[in-house]
Amino acid sequence: MSLKAQTTAQGRTTLMDAVNICLENIGELPVENLDNEQIQDARIAQRTVLEVHKEGQSKGWSWNTEYAYPFERDLLTSEIKIPKEVVQFSVNRFAYNGRYQLRGSKVYDLLNRTTIFPDTMESLEADVIWLLSWDDVPEAYNRWATIRAARIFSDRTLGSEALFKYTLNDEVAAQSELERIENEQEAPNMLTGVYSFPTYRPADGLMGRRAGAGYSIF
Repeated sequence: MSLKAQTTAQGRTTLMDAVNICLENIGELPVENLDNEQIQDARIAQRTVLEVHKEGQSKGWSWNTEYAYPFERDLLTSEIKIPKEVVQFSVNRFAYNGRYQLRGSKVYDLLNRTTIFPDTMESLEADVIWLLSWDDVPEAYNRWATIRAARIFSDRTLGSEALFKYTLNDEVAAQSELERIENEQEAPNMLTGVYSFPTYRPADGLMGRRAGAGYSIF
């Protein structure tokens, strides 16, 4: 390692870094950009990284989850449209009696069986999980997504059990660090949480992401 590399502060893991880690994991040379569509392994690696990145976010974290987020009614169509970046949408059943749900990109009124809302209803609040871009999520998450993608990519490409076992250990370590940071940031407790309904729900907590000891549902 050069002296310059040792003394220069390293930046965040980029999407190209993640793709190159996947390629190096199967013994391929890294790429200098992601615009070359002719390199098939690089295209597959990038698709795998983004697949894992999206999959993990859909489970919900403190940094991509918002509660009682207001969505306004469109004045022209009288519909409440939800952005495509929302991967999970749920209204407060105690406030709306389970009346509204998301269908496609629009809120559906189960009582009136329509997506058209009256002028008296200017907005609707819902708990949502956002799908964020690579640069908008914490570094610990990108690190975990990179290692998991590298494991999946090598297993799909080479089917090497040796590589699978080696990178699985790295993935477990990265996931543990990610969960530690999440636990510190979310600060769950047994009395109240961040939910609008003041009760403790263990199944929705951090440990709910595990199906059992030694097994992760990621």
